Amino acid sequence: MGQNTDNFKRGTAEMLVLYLLSKEDLYGYQITQAFAEKSDGAYTMLEGSLYPILYRLTEMGYISDSLQKVGKRRTRRYYHLEEKGREYYKEILAEYDTVTDGINKILDRKARDNNG
Repeated sequence: MGQNTDNFKRGTAEMLVLYLLSKEDLYGYQITQAFAEKSDGAYTMLEGSLYPILYRLTEMGYISDSLQKVGKRRTRRYYHLEEKGREYYKEILAEYDTVTDGINKILDRKARDNNG
């Protein structure tokens, strides 16, 4: 189960990062905080796990990065979702939906609505 599980987890993390960046440009620490806040602490992303994802997405041209000055001496690296990344996000979201729908069918569960 390891390899496929790792790919699924990585794909899910990539999907969530791309989603967050679709809303606004963010720097790494903001992304980790958004994971925790939006999931009410149920899903955390350590910076050590996040940065390899950001580097890979940058190398693939899905996101870009830029340094922005903060204060007099500090800079932050902000990440921006590119159009190619928006398309990739749509693809992996569709794959995620297909997988979760299939799992729910196997478990005899109906898709959850917004009321839980």
